[in-house]
Amino acid sequence: MNKLYFFLVSFFLLNISIYSQLADHIVIAEVYPGGGNSGAYYKYDYIVLYNPTSSSVDLSTWSIQYAGATNDGSRWQVTKLTGTIYSKSYFAIQENGDTAGVNLPFTPNVVDSTQLATAGGKVALLNSQTKLTVQNPIGSSDVVDFIGYGNANAYDTSPALKLSNNSQSLRRLDNAGNATYGVNGNGWDSENDSLDFIRVKLDGTNPPLPVELSSFSASTIEKKIVQLKWNTETEINNYGFEVQRSKYTNKDWKTLGFVSGHGTSNSKQSYVFVDNNILSSGIYFYRLKQIDQDGTNTYSNAILINFGFPSKYEVFQNYPNPFNPSTIIEYNIPEECYVDIDIFDSQGTKVSDLVTKNHPAGNYKVSFNGGGLSSGVYFCRIQAKGKTKTFSSTKKMILLR
Repeated sequence: MNKLYFFLVSFFLLNISIYSQLADHIVIAEVYPGGGNSGAYYKYDYIVLYNPTSSSVDLSTWSIQYAGATNDGSRWQVTKLTGTIYSKSYFAIQENGDTAGVNLPFTPNVVDSTQLATAGGKVALLNSQTKLTVQNPIGSSDVVDFIGYGNANAYDTSPALKLSNNSQSLRRLDNAGNATYGVNGNGWDSENDSLDFIRVKLDGTNPPLPVELSSFSASTIEKKIVQLKWNTETEINNYGFEVQRSKYTNKDWKTLGFVSGHGTSNSKQSYVFVDNNILSSGIYFYRLKQIDQDGTNTYSNAILINFGFPSKYEVFQNYPNPFNPSTIIEYNIPEECYVDIDIFDSQGTKVSDLVTKNHPAGNYKVSFNGGGLSSGVYFCRIQAKGKTKTFSSTKKMILLR
């Protein structure tokens, strides 16, 4: 009993200890200060943020600020942030660059021109864009995260390692405190820079972001058909993508389908998904849920496409035509109006009051069943009366048995 009690207490305390190291705020996940310099792997300096929380955060009033290692507080440089960092997702900031090295393997969320130093420096993440004026910003109310590295005169407990050349970066440990990057998140924060960050050699085999979307777009390819396209620059353990859609609001997401990923790849990959289940006019949001092979996931930014309301009254030829015994009639209404749709035979006799009701603006279709009617020519007449205009149109239809 005593052994069991000791085991349970030890297990409980261990899990509290591990859990307490996972940040409850956005953190600085990587700092690369060697971009473009002699021996650099990448052309640009960059900083990567990670959001280990369960909520997305609007960064439009936030900033990243950098100062040299021995700065007394008078020379902080401010990079203003824009956009959103999603739950369990990364956010990349491109800074100063030069000619040496290769292009970054991702599309940055923000681009600026601050030059970071390899030997040492201070990087602060703030939830404001007010320029810092102190040597050590730890404890300031608007400082969300901070790292001092190399010979910096401010840091969390002790500084992260000095980078010895321009092909190295500093990367935060993953959510469990292991020296892996982009697989299990990177939210480890023991409030000791020397323990939370490791020095990594950049050589193309360990990209800055786990699965980096370089593009994500939506377009209409036919009436009521949307084509989604996206590209990745790099992938690590990528199981695939769930395609999700929401109508009118950027919430209440529904899964449309799944597209398999390419596992681990350092080359550009392209993906396509077609949504042919658009039922009505309006605004549609799309996003991707990227799933790793271990089940962890991140979400892309949401994009929207607007199937706007019609600009004019319009009636389309029924299909199929000839028909037996049913056919579809489609029509567009640009404003709220009363719609009357009647079917007549070739002698002018009304054979159906198909539609008689008020319509809001939109795209519509109605089915006409000619069962019980003989083969021949029929006419579909649509009359609409709106606030600004009346409209009438007649289409010829052929019932062929």
